[in-house]
Parts: sequence; structure tokens; C-alpha cells
Amino acid sequence: MKRVFDVVVAFTLLIILLPFALLVAVLIRLESPGPVLVSAHRVGRNGRLLKLREFRAAVVEPGSMETISGCEGEQPTRVGAFLRRHGIERWPWLITVLKGDLSIVGPRAELPRYVGCYPSEVRKKVLSVKPGLIDLSSLDAREEQRLLQGLEGDALEEAYVDQVLPIRLAHAQRYIDANSVRTDVLILLKAVFR
Repeated sequence: MKRVFDVVVAFTLLIILLPFALLVAVLIRLESPGPVLVSAHRVGRNGRLLKLREFRAAVVEPGSMETISGCEGEQPTRVGAFLRRHGIERWPWLITVLKGDLSIVGPRAELPRYVGCYPSEVRKKVLSVKPGLIDLSSLDAREEQRLLQGLEGDALEEAYVDQVLPIRLAHAQRYIDANSVRTDVLILLKAVFR
């Protein structure tokens, strides 16, 4: 049932968002040179590395045609900052939901370097299900922003690992324990209203 829910929601959203996605693509190209889509590497179910595509939200280094989302020192564009603030940069992930590597709702698809920080039992549990485009922690993003506000470099990395990651992992475990289509619908509705 969850797979049917994922396919129906992803397909419906792709149809609805297509005109807006084309506008986003044009705005990205007008603001700065470089590709419209870039690679985002995340860890999927059973620890499998996923190469996801998302809208470019940062300036591309001279001579490079691709950036990796989440790289340290990247310089967000104005359009990119807006896309990230509203979760729009991940709209292309809906295609990955249709392919079956992601769910609409699930634990956060995390960067490999942070998955290495998970306690072993938690890692096993969290990676036992498909990651999601939306998760419980995305509903609590203001708290994360408050914890990370004004930090840079090592201090930002340390605060993320020590303060934000435990919150996200607690949300992920709570989601897995209550996993159902009903839970997915409720989380999706909360995310839409947020």
C-alpha cells in the first residue's frame, strides 16, 4: 500500500509542479551560469548510496559543470536560498520516488559522512527502510535553524552532529515505529500546510 501511495502522490505532484519547475529552471539559468540540476549524494535503504538530482542552489566553481549539494564553502545564489528555504530544490527527487529508491515520507535521506555518526543499532534501524522526501524532522526545521544559526565551519559541523542529528534520529525511529499509510498522509498534510 505504501508503494501505491508513493507512486500516486509523486506522479500527481510532478504533473502539478511541472510548470513551476520549468520557471525555476529558467530562473536558475538567468541568475548564474551552470547546470540547472546537480548531484546530491545520500544514503538509502540498507546503506546503498543514492545519486539524486536536485535544482542547483549554489554558484558553480569556475571550470566545473557540476556541484555536489551540501559541500562546505558553497555560495548559495539568491534563487537557491529561496529554493532551499521552501524545499523546492528537492522537487526532482519525486522522479526517484517513482523509480522506487525513495518514499514520499520516511527517515531523512542523509549525507554519507553523517550516517557514519549514527550509533550502530540506530543505523541498522534507520537504514532498514527507504528514506523519504519528507520526514518528521522537516516539520521541526525552525528548531534546527535556531540551533545552527550564526555558526560556521567546525562549530557548525559540531552543532549539527551533537545537537541536530540526535533530534533527526529520534524522529526517524519514532516514524519507523509508527509506520503506516495513515501516518504518511498526516505527515504529508502537515508538511504541505507548513
